[in-house]
Amino acid sequence: MPIRLSGLASGLDTEAIVGALVSAYSYKKDKYVKAQTKLSWKQEAWSTLNSKVYSLYTSVGTMRYSSNYTAKKTTVSDTSKATATASGSAINGTQTLKITELAKTAFITGGELDGSVTGSSTMVSLGIKNSNALDKASIAVRTGTKTTNIEIDSSMTINQFVNKLNEAGVIANFDEKNQRFFISSKTSGKEGDFSISANSSQGLNALNKLGLMSKTEIDDITKSTSNTLAKKLFDFTTAKNYYDLSDTKSLLAKIKEYKNDSSATANTEYDEIVSYIASDTDKFGAVDWSTISEDDLSTLATKLYNSATYDTTGTKSTAITRTLKFSVGEGDDKKEYSFQKNLDGWKELLAEIGDSTDEDVVALGDYLNKTFAGEVYKTETTDAGIQVLKFGTDGAIDWSEIAGDSDKLEALAKQIYSKSTYDISNDATYQEISKSINEIRDGYVAVAEAKALPATTSEEIAIRSAKMQAAQEQLDAALADPTNQKWKEYVETNFGVTNSAYDSSYSDFWIQSDNLELVQSVFYRVDLAANVTAGNMELDNSNTATKVKGQDASIELNGVTYTSNTNSITVNGLTIEAMATTPDAISVTVANDTDALYDKVKDFLTSYNNLMNEMQKLYNADSAKDYEPLTDDEKAEMSEKEIEKWEQKIKDSLLRRDTSLSGIISAMTMSMMQVYEVNGEKLSWSVFGVHTLGTLNAEKNEGYAYHIDGDSEDSKTSGNEEKLRAALASDPDRVIEFLKQVTSGLYKSLDEKMKSTAVKSVYTVYNDKEMASEYSNYSSLIKTWTDRVQDMEDAYYKKFAAMESALATLQSNSSSISSLLGG
Repeated sequence: MPIRLSGLASGLDTEAIVGALVSAYSYKKDKYVKAQTKLSWKQEAWSTLNSKVYSLYTSVGTMRYSSNYTAKKTTVSDTSKATATASGSAINGTQTLKITELAKTAFITGGELDGSVTGSSTMVSLGIKNSNALDKASIAVRTGTKTTNIEIDSSMTINQFVNKLNEAGVIANFDEKNQRFFISSKTSGKEGDFSISANSSQGLNALNKLGLMSKTEIDDITKSTSNTLAKKLFDFTTAKNYYDLSDTKSLLAKIKEYKNDSSATANTEYDEIVSYIASDTDKFGAVDWSTISEDDLSTLATKLYNSATYDTTGTKSTAITRTLKFSVGEGDDKKEYSFQKNLDGWKELLAEIGDSTDEDVVALGDYLNKTFAGEVYKTETTDAGIQVLKFGTDGAIDWSEIAGDSDKLEALAKQIYSKSTYDISNDATYQEISKSINEIRDGYVAVAEAKALPATTSEEIAIRSAKMQAAQEQLDAALADPTNQKWKEYVETNFGVTNSAYDSSYSDFWIQSDNLELVQSVFYRVDLAANVTAGNMELDNSNTATKVKGQDASIELNGVTYTSNTNSITVNGLTIEAMATTPDAISVTVANDTDALYDKVKDFLTSYNNLMNEMQKLYNADSAKDYEPLTDDEKAEMSEKEIEKWEQKIKDSLLRRDTSLSGIISAMTMSMMQVYEVNGEKLSWSVFGVHTLGTLNAEKNEGYAYHIDGDSEDSKTSGNEEKLRAALASDPDRVIEFLKQVTSGLYKSLDEKMKSTAVKSVYTVYNDKEMASEYSNYSSLIKTWTDRVQDMEDAYYKKFAAMESALATLQSNSSSISSLLGG
């Protein structure tokens, strides 16, 4: 706005005069500004009310369906054992429940370390180091979804190792205060179980040093049933019997012959197999040996063969040769030594070290003295009866004492033997494992590559089909080989992970595996198990970790078993939260929840009443005929409190006698007052003790609100008979069907009011489009009249400026004449 200095010559109040001259135009502009302000308030009032109407609309929309009324309650006879909740689909009645297992999260609590280990401690400070490139300190973390190999370097810190474990799919932490590792699975249940095992002798040493060699892992190594290999094993009370499928068939045929021959001499082995089969009729079926057919005998033999496991015993010679390599000196004086011995050979050599003058043997003694002095000086028998060499501070090894003490000689020989390595290039078992794994993996890779080929054109489809057939034949041929099948089962059982929780095959595992790493890991475990079984090596269990296996929850509901990876199990709408196992069955009772249904009806009526009362208040508001929005000049003459009261008076009356609002009120009241037919019976709200109070008894603007007889929270009707609750208890379906019809009618009425038209949007009960257009028109009019006021002001100011200029000239001339005349 330009700065105007007027009235200097004339002395007139030009601004007041101009304001008076343009006041008629300003009045027009202010009139439209007030109208637009009032319209914006009305839009806001309608928008707020529309949100509440739409909320009721969506609420009654869901109440039209039976699923909204399926409230159930449950009662458990022993809430210390379980709790239960029921959805609408749960069957009413009493059911028997037995909790046989609770879900557990797999967890490893590590053995206690020496008290000085921190997160920044390196592995070498714990005695963990890689002896050579062929014997890396490698361990495997196997979860339900993947197997991750971790190479533990000498410079790796505890914190870095923890990070590696977390990346492998478990939750790991090292507690410096308690000096233990704590490792858990990310999910509970059997599928969340995990294992940590060694891929090499240095990896085994690392697990021992870190206190992570669990008792479970030791059992898996030492028990042949967990390292499935070689021949099928049937393990009974007094005998272990090894058979292949054809031998199994022959064995069962002999049992049949024996059972049919009363003169046959009793055979304990046969009796044990018969008892074993009879103990599990679910797996093998009931067998009548006197009448069993040849086909049944063959089927039973297959089931028995498949239910057994491979045995690791005998897969490697008990006199395996290992190589200990070391060097003495530096630079040009450096000399390499290599000793290849089996366990007995090491015992003989160690007994001779003290008296030997052979240069190589003396060098070996010096090396062993430096390597094992103070670490493996004395032998101690553990509680489990295992002899181990304990850490000590007695100084150098006394070779004469070692040679004269068979226990110490045995223990030290096993220590050296376990730290030695194989020359596996010509090892028959290694070659067999390598051949099988490569053939199996190549088959799976070929199938995967064929599946990935494009198949858009007919030519591409033909090529892909041919490749798929060839690849599948390659895989089938590999799996048909008995040796390959043996190693496939072993690898999948001890190293593999299934594709997913929904796909129990191992194809992804085979495709993604590194052949060399897998072969070396498999060979190491087979060899370790064989050596432990043969007594060549002993596993250190002096500081083992404690492993809790992941376990699924298991319940029996009405005699049927159900499992879950959590303690929450849902069966046919009934959700059981298992809390403790039950030696005896407990009961779970499901019934209709009358209180919940009653509250649902009450909540609906409360929502309806609140909206209806508010609409009545808006429709019956006092008139504000003489009130208009204030201009800035008018506000300047009033206090803030006066302005607020003035404007609120207008806002409260904006929807007074509004025809759209009247239409909504009428539609809703008519829907609620209507009589509905249920199974031939005419029903209304009054049948269930639900009614309005009438104009005379109701509070102002609450004449259309519904009240429930017997409602303890309603002072108007609390003393009346509780008809609604009684009806819900005696015949809930009758009440529910009525409610469905009432809400359907109300929904339909509101839906009609919320349809889109030329003047309003969908889901809107007022003319929002029309109001928006009107608001825009006001904006145009305001701009037009604002421009007119400005133009008129400019014109008048221009005229007054000319007048002031003329007067100033006149005054100047008059002064000059007076001066000339001597005035």
